[in-house]
Amino acid sequence: MTCVLIPLAARQMHSRMKMNKHQFSLQVLCLLFLIVGQSLIAYSQAIDMLPPLPQGTDDEQAASKLWPIVFQVEKSSVADFSGANAGMDAKAAAWGMAPEFKTGSFEGTLNGEKHWKFSCWGENTRREVNPCADLAIGIGHRATWVHNRELLQVFAYAADGKSVSLRYIDVTIDPKNPPPPDDPVQNMPAFQPVPTVPTKQSYPLLVHVYGAMELNFPVGQLPEQVRCNASSTGWTATATCTDYPPVTIYRGTVSVDAGFAGKAHRNLSCDAKWSWSKCSVIGPGFYLARWSDKDESKIMLLAVKDKKPVEIGFEVK
Repeated sequence: MTCVLIPLAARQMHSRMKMNKHQFSLQVLCLLFLIVGQSLIAYSQAIDMLPPLPQGTDDEQAASKLWPIVFQVEKSSVADFSGANAGMDAKAAAWGMAPEFKTGSFEGTLNGEKHWKFSCWGENTRREVNPCADLAIGIGHRATWVHNRELLQVFAYAADGKSVSLRYIDVTIDPKNPPPPDDPVQNMPAFQPVPTVPTKQSYPLLVHVYGAMELNFPVGQLPEQVRCNASSTGWTATATCTDYPPVTIYRGTVSVDAGFAGKAHRNLSCDAKWSWSKCSVIGPGFYLARWSDKDESKIMLLAVKDKKPVEIGFEVK
């Protein structure tokens, strides 16, 4: 089966969607791949996760000032469970959005101190922003605290000590060996992510979205502003679409796997019927957020569309 994506006037859609049941089944498979895999994510992240570089300093000076922590990794272990559930693997491959079933754990020191536990979780298979992968052992990786010190921003060096990648590692205090109240590393300043668009709201939460766990749209319902023409010849289905990013969905539900407030996996879900939600599929990565109720059962994630701030609401389970 092949899918071809070329512009098509929206008014041509209805005249070309007359087909037999066999042709329709092939086209549905093709459209699901195209629309869910490429067209559902309407909003961009509205967050700056990097501290501003100081003027008049060389690379080494900047590194020591902005990333004053040396993360010495003593043990690195990443487990990939993506083959454990063939059904979920198939959905992940088709959607390109379900999280990888990958988890990493690390042992090491921060500036020579050993009071913390380190981990990471895999993001979606196709749209990964922050990889969960092994860290080179025996190399001092530069790092700094982020947000409420539940996150470590790491400039991770490869084993050869030359190439470098930006990583974000979850951090929890070791209950068996917590740092003292006046610990110099624990009390180092933490970089506060800032919105990339002006907003009057305050967003005290930092949410890490791993990926969509479930997308449920009724038959025949497509996201707004996606117009497709599908045709079938033998076993080949071709879809031609005008791809306008959707604003919201109007029928259906979205379920997202995310971590925040010290917990790695929280289920965020929304229903298109909720007027307060602006329910939409969102991509993986970090989002600033706020609670929208006193019971802390509803959360608003800050995103951006057309350079304007947009809040997307989810229930938290």
